Amino acid sequence: MDSPRESRIDPAMVEAIGALGNEQRLQILLALAETTNDHQDQWHAMSFTALYEAVDIGSTSQFSYHLSKLVGPFITETDDGYRLTYGGDKLVRGLRSGIYESTTGFEERTVAGTCVFCETDALVAALENELFVVRCTACESTLLTDSFPTSQERHRTPEEIIDSFGSRIWSSVVLLRGGVCPECYGPVDTAVDAHDHDHDHRTAYTHRSTCEGCRFVIHLPLEVVAAFHPAAIGFLWEHGISLFELTLWEMFAFIVNGQMRTRVRSLEPFDATVTLAVDGAGLELQFDETHSVSNVNPRSAPATDRQH
Repeated sequence: MDSPRESRIDPAMVEAIGALGNEQRLQILLALAETTNDHQDQWHAMSFTALYEAVDIGSTSQFSYHLSKLVGPFITETDDGYRLTYGGDKLVRGLRSGIYESTTGFEERTVAGTCVFCETDALVAALENELFVVRCTACESTLLTDSFPTSQERHRTPEEIIDSFGSRIWSSVVLLRGGVCPECYGPVDTAVDAHDHDHDHRTAYTHRSTCEGCRFVIHLPLEVVAAFHPAAIGFLWEHGISLFELTLWEMFAFIVNGQMRTRVRSLEPFDATVTLAVDGAGLELQFDETHSVSNVNPRSAPATDRQH
């Protein structure tokens, strides 16, 4: 009997993946991608003859056979000829970006920001085990872990790589606000997790988004979800703070100095408030059982632990 995991494998998936294990078929996909680039038209199609002449396959019968294995999942046939499907285009972009390659990485770099656990400014960014990591050298806490594709390091200095992760994380936040998976664009389910830290037994709360399709999971501090509410973005902008010009690890300083305070009253059903305080003004963002901000209230700023 098949195991539950094996029973979920669609035979069409096996057939589609098997169709890619051939050099001539990859030539066909890349040839279609090249003509798309040459014409600056994502939907440009090639005739049978033009596509055959663009690849190194001995006979038209061999070419027709290999082409037939790709039509459907990776190539679509139209009245104007053949073009890549979304899946075919995604595959070619993955090949070009080196998704199958290992990253070379870089040595530790000191980055601006504050550890939310020991409250020291001792953060470094590095590549560890094929992952981008920001950690604190004072208490050895890991503050952030993210996937690190080869394409993200190409043509960039280590400092530029670090900056690119700052932008990439915020782009994921924007998609997740709309319930969209940053990987496959499918719908996501949300929850809130509590994490008790060994260093000071402080509890941190993360907003967990799980894609219903590809099962991609991303954790974000609850404070980030609150800060990217339109009212919070405007509030911070009015006080000289542009979220998109900060990295996530720089934003941690606001949590440490009291400019962002979180109060969780209940995990199930979820009930919490994140309060922003800047220059004597305040904004209270209330979460409800859907794990999203349901109410926003201006208020006087509470006293912060540190001055802004």
